[in-house]
Amino acid sequence: MKQTLGIITIFLALIGYIPYLRDTFAGKTKPHVVSWFLWTIVSFLAFGLQWSKGAGAGAYANFAMGLICLILFVKSFKTGTKNIVTADVISFVMAVVAIFLWLVIDQPVWSIILVVLIDIFSFVPTFIKSWDKPWQETLFTWVLSIIRQLLVLISLQSFNFVTALFPLYAFVANILFCGELVYRRRVVRE
Repeated sequence: MKQTLGIITIFLALIGYIPYLRDTFAGKTKPHVVSWFLWTIVSFLAFGLQWSKGAGAGAYANFAMGLICLILFVKSFKTGTKNIVTADVISFVMAVVAIFLWLVIDQPVWSIILVVLIDIFSFVPTFIKSWDKPWQETLFTWVLSIIRQLLVLISLQSFNFVTALFPLYAFVANILFCGELVYRRRVVRE
């Protein structure tokens, strides 16, 4: 059952990001270069930490997301948002500091906390960009991410702080981001 759910989370990631990739390649969605660079790192870090602590199938989605994030990061150089503001620089520096601490600490609990902090800093540039330009994000992808993170939590073969914190955080973060997109789309015309 958990293996099946783990595989379903990969398919949900792929299904959810097909429209995002399509919209990015068409120039409608504008991924923020800083966010997607950091999300690439975060996805692979979260996968490694979860895998090392026995998450099993519950870690598959983070590996798949690492690959998807890498594609979007590379594509963001051509069609993404590259206007870097002070908050983006601060977020990037804080994320790099957290990555450095993660490499030095070598403690799974602190490491996953730092991975979550890195992801929070990674989300800031996209949150800021989307406040003014909510139509530059593919809402369907983020809604499906909520469902995917819930299934990741259910599919964890070993449910503990290290394996559950990141998908729980991502579940909440995606809900908040979808709320921002829906609210701002009502206010800002396409």
